[in-house]
Amino acid sequence: MTAYNNLDYCALDGSHGIWVGRLPAALIAEPELFEALWDLHPAEFHDVRTPAGKWVKTPRWQQAYGRDYKYTGSKNNALETPSLLEPFENWAREHIDPRLDGLLLNWYDADRGHYIGRHRDNEKDLLKGAPIVTISFGASRVFRLRPWKGNEKGFRDLPAENGTVFVLPWDTNMAWTHEVPRGKRFPGRRVSITLRAFVP
Repeated sequence: MTAYNNLDYCALDGSHGIWVGRLPAALIAEPELFEALWDLHPAEFHDVRTPAGKWVKTPRWQQAYGRDYKYTGSKNNALETPSLLEPFENWAREHIDPRLDGLLLNWYDADRGHYIGRHRDNEKDLLKGAPIVTISFGASRVFRLRPWKGNEKGFRDLPAENGTVFVLPWDTNMAWTHEVPRGKRFPGRRVSITLRAFVP
């Protein structure tokens, strides 16, 4: 099992877990930086297809950078990575995995009821064995993990606070789903940066 400096391992079952820690203080978003990150969100919501084949808007803003991201019957066309995001990308490549080459940002506004439902990351275009890294900024939310099979009512909640880093191993993504639920106890605005390694 790969170990990461300054990250703690949180076991989910006998075979799977997730690494949790914090960004270095110099990279944690202060109010001005958070507002700059927030202002990157697109004007429109992304279209995705439900399992029933219906097209709907995502309940949050999304934008890919560096590499296109395909999921739920749709493709988020990547933009060039802005300089504002480069320090986080460089840190993740240096300290987590140098193969990380695509970013997906999600913007959550609690006043709009934004969330992301239970899912596993689409593995079709991802580099097998590479971890998935999520960095959280802004208001605290819950990062909820559930077994993909078996006791589907059981779940594990981890706090996603300003500067929190989650490193989801490949095997854990296959065996556990993750989500960011909505609710009145989760006010404020949050930005997440998720980094993945894609097949060349």
